[in-house]
Amino acid sequence: MVFTFIDSHCHFDFDPFKNNEASYLQIAKDKGVTTLVVPSVNQSNWNQVSRLAQQFDEIYCALGIHPLFITPSYERELENLGELLDGKNKKCVAIGECGLDFWHPESDMETQISVFRQHCLLAKQHQLPLIVHSRKSHDIVLKLLREVRPEKGGVIHGFSGSLQQANQFIELGFYIGVGGVISYERAKKTKMVISLLPLDKIILETDAPDMPLFGFQGEKNSPDKVRNVFEYLSLIRKESMQTISETVYKNTTSLFGI
Repeated sequence: MVFTFIDSHCHFDFDPFKNNEASYLQIAKDKGVTTLVVPSVNQSNWNQVSRLAQQFDEIYCALGIHPLFITPSYERELENLGELLDGKNKKCVAIGECGLDFWHPESDMETQISVFRQHCLLAKQHQLPLIVHSRKSHDIVLKLLREVRPEKGGVIHGFSGSLQQANQFIELGFYIGVGGVISYERAKKTKMVISLLPLDKIILETDAPDMPLFGFQGEKNSPDKVRNVFEYLSLIRKESMQTISETVYKNTTSLFGI
């Protein structure tokens, strides 16, 4: 049976992909992965992800500032981001990676919230979806999204919250990003939540080269592993593999307009 996939979150400008893009794209294609969405982390790699999107038909990009990569010059970076988005780059299909990360006690919550709010406003202004990083911060992310109401929604990347939180994001027009965490036996809560969500609100991702799946610990993750994520998803869902693959693919093309 032939399945087709999109890796909705792959840092393809990082090692080991850098300067080896064609070979990794071919490995991915051999597993049915035809398309990658490559988010950025801040201004330092906006040009790189944009160049990849222009160079390869299979690649689309997202531009934003990751909460753990906010620099002291973030205000200027946000201005530059707005100018770039004004340029109407057709291969830029989302704003991100952006969001909140309160994992570390010393997190500058106030700055993160301010920067994320600006991303939400840019998403609203430019009618683009958001790729949202949310760690230990779902309730505040929900609060900001309710305040700004970006019409194109987005995806909550690497979701591992509660069923109630997932449904609240879905009510706001967001998809739930599912990655390699569901390959681990210990991820019982996350697997339970993902098993109960509407299938038409799920998209697949790797977060490569990070977040390796079970059995690949210690190795760099890669976009071909979306196929593996799909297989683990099929184990916890009631639908057929064909229905899952077709629905998740359609979800992703619909979200990003690709």
